[in-house]
Amino acid sequence: MRRKKEREDAAGYKRSTYALSPASLRVADEIQRRYQLGSREAAINALLELIDRDLFLWHDILVSERR
Repeated sequence: MRRKKEREDAAGYKRSTYALSPASLRVADEIQRRYQLGSREAAINALLELIDRDLFLWHDILVSERR
């Protein structure tokens, strides 16, 4: 576990604790199941990295004003 933490620290990962809503947990669990990921953390990282790579998602979620 120590080596994993050292690798994550070297890669710029930051540890945080969040309270997730039931809807958020359902989404994370479904992503985890569909993509056979090892944890909810991996599922949430995959989702956020997808948003970061996809210009249309990025714009829709982070740029457009919500009405």
